[in-house]
Amino acid sequence: MTQSFYETEIITFILLCLAVFRIYLEVVGFDFSRLPLTKMLNRPVKFHKYGFYFSLGYFFLFAPGYFF
Repeated sequence: MTQSFYETEIITFILLCLAVFRIYLEVVGFDFSRLPLTKMLNRPVKFHKYGFYFSLGYFFLFAPGYFF
C-alpha cells in the first residue's frame, strides 16, 4: 500500500511551521500593509485578520495530534 503525499507527517509539519510563523509575525507587530499583495486587495485588514484566525485554528487543531 502506498502512502499519499498528503498523509505524511512532513506536510503537517510544514503547515504547522507556516502557521507558527504567521502567528509570530502577528505577535511581533509586522506591518502587513507594506506587502505587495495587500495593495491589490479591497479590504486588506479583514483578509489578514482571517489569515491570523486560520493560522491559530490550524495550530490548535493539529499541533496536539502531531506532537502526541
